[in-house]
Amino acid sequence: MKILAFDTSSSACSVALQHDEVVHTLHTIAPMQQTKLILPMIQEVLDTASLTLNQLDAIAYSCGPGSFTGIRIASSVAQGIGLAVGLPIIQISSLAAIAQTAFMERQWTTLLVALDARMDQIYWARYKINPAGLAEIAGQEVLCAPEAIPLDATIGPEVAAVGEGWEKYGDRITTRLGFSVPAMHSAQLPHARAILALAKVKFDQADWVSAACAAPTYLR
Repeated sequence: MKILAFDTSSSACSVALQHDEVVHTLHTIAPMQQTKLILPMIQEVLDTASLTLNQLDAIAYSCGPGSFTGIRIASSVAQGIGLAVGLPIIQISSLAAIAQTAFMERQWTTLLVALDARMDQIYWARYKINPAGLAEIAGQEVLCAPEAIPLDATIGPEVAAVGEGWEKYGDRITTRLGFSVPAMHSAQLPHARAILALAKVKFDQADWVSAACAAPTYLR
């Protein structure tokens, strides 16, 4: 299996390449620099693995929601490469990528993800890590005011809060939840290796789209 994964939905520029059993990664914090960095980083991981684009099986990318500019960059790159070499495209939610990264880095298994969507709103989702170690959504991803996040009886205090939306709206989210979240990392960014982990399952299930359909997810 040879899958190229990348993310530009946040302040990071992140690339990962699955080459059979080996994973090659590049990850850098570079706000507003993703347009300049993403293609050279892709080429670097390919060179490290001694692969060309034509040898890949699929491309995976973080399709949003997130920074409008960032998710458009990733979608454009995925579409361009996919069309050029005829590869299937695997779309991964940026919220799922953040949850998966938090699990891989901190072993948190129930995650409340919040990103600042501007205009006094957040992108919100709850994820749980399944027995295979992969983030699965509980409910759905929504765009809403912090006071309007969906609640249900299964949301309890044994959760972790991730995403920069918590830094700006944490007090309002906590008021809505009715309890204080015991673990929080508001600076959590998605990593391409997390996108790769989620993409491998989708690849095995043939859950992909054609390059022409590689579009951003805005939720607006």
